[in-house]
Formats: sequence, structure tokens, C-alpha cells
Amino acid sequence: MSQELVKVTAPKALSIPPEEAAAVQEAFAINIASGTVSEFDLPRIKVMSGAALWLIPSLEGDETAPKIEGVIVFSRDARVYYASKDAGNVPPDCSSTDAITGIVQGKPGDVKYGGACQACPMSKWDSAQDGGGGQACKQVKQLFFLRGDSMFPEVVSLPPTSVKAARQFLVKLTTQGIPYYGALVAIELEKAQNAAGKPYGRASMKFLRRLSPDEQARAVEFHQMCQQFAGRVHTGTAADAAE
Repeated sequence: MSQELVKVTAPKALSIPPEEAAAVQEAFAINIASGTVSEFDLPRIKVMSGAALWLIPSLEGDETAPKIEGVIVFSRDARVYYASKDAGNVPPDCSSTDAITGIVQGKPGDVKYGGACQACPMSKWDSAQDGGGGQACKQVKQLFFLRGDSMFPEVVSLPPTSVKAARQFLVKLTTQGIPYYGALVAIELEKAQNAAGKPYGRASMKFLRRLSPDEQARAVEFHQMCQQFAGRVHTGTAADAAE
């Protein structure tokens, strides 16, 4: 491994003094683990529609970048189903935070399906309304990502076209005995086109370096914190599962 890669800086939250880390954990326990922060409040990094760029929220407004770097402190597979393909920025009709059990939103009977995702016809190939051979209930991947100067993870939403690459990357880490929260990674977006010729960004994940023992110990703390509230974090909107 080159010296250049070894020098890649880890997120600030993994290198702050113990007293500052304790303050972050206390703030988490008060503001988030207790339920004060709702599922819609976490900042989300999404693939910009029609471009190979990340759409990143900031205090000054949304920014764009072709690559983000940081540490995955929690990862989960999810499913999102919309009865209408033009649903917009609203909660899905049915969703799953583990890609195993679907939960129907709204009034009972608004949608036909819910329960076991594997048995649901909306999860089968060729069930998509657009006739493109895909799934009506989209399979997505969400990464709780710690980066830069942020003291708390952001949610990176990977659309269906990026799920396979993310899984393959995590398998590669496993073959080297590296937990995902023990690696500094870059997530780049490559230009691609769907069957209709529409451009989109497809995620490509790259290993930068292993975290030091001290950095990984701090990352484990974030991993454990995320486990406490991840079930309350919404699976996203129709835009998250667009490609």
C-alpha cells in the first residue's frame, strides 16, 4: 500500500479527545436515542437525479460532489414500494428497514401487500410498472456514513443500481477480515445509462486504508449508537430508489 493512501485522514469524530467524545455520546443519548430526533431529521446524501454527482446537505444549502470519503458505521438493506411512480418526496406506501418484513403505511387497505418481503409479488422481477423488468418494490441500501468534520453520521442512500456493487465491496472487506466500520472508504459515482438512455450515477466503493486501533474503537461506539435508533430511520423517498 502506498504512503499516499496511508495518510488519508479519517473523520474528525474518530480522533477527538476522550472528553469531547464523551460529550458527543451524551448529546446522542439526550437528543437521539431518547427519540427526540425523528426518522425524518437525519441528513441524507443522495445520488443527484440524472447526474453522476452526490447531493450533499449543508448549512449553506445542498452541495454536489463526485466522491465522498469516510467510514461506514452502520449498514442495512431496505425496501421501498410506491403505488404511484410519481409519488415525489413522501413516505412510501410500504417499506422495510431490513428487507425482510414490509410495513404498510397509511390506512389499512391502501395497498395490497405487506408482511414477508420474499413472498410479496411486488418484490418479484418484472413487477415494475414501467415494464423495464425491475421490481415494483425497490431494494436499496443505506449506509450510516461518518465523514469530514461531522460529529454524527449522515445517511447515504444507494439506489437499486448500486446495491450489488456495495455488497460485493463488503464481501471483499470480509475476505480480508475487516469489518466495514474498520475501514476508511471512498464512494465515487460513475456515469451510466439505463435501458431508456437516461443518465444516472452508479456508486463504486474503494478501500483507502484500515483504521488505527484507536480510530476503530471509536467507530465501534458509533456503530453501537446507530444500532439503537436505525429502526426508526425512514427508508427514504421515491427519489432515493429512482435508479
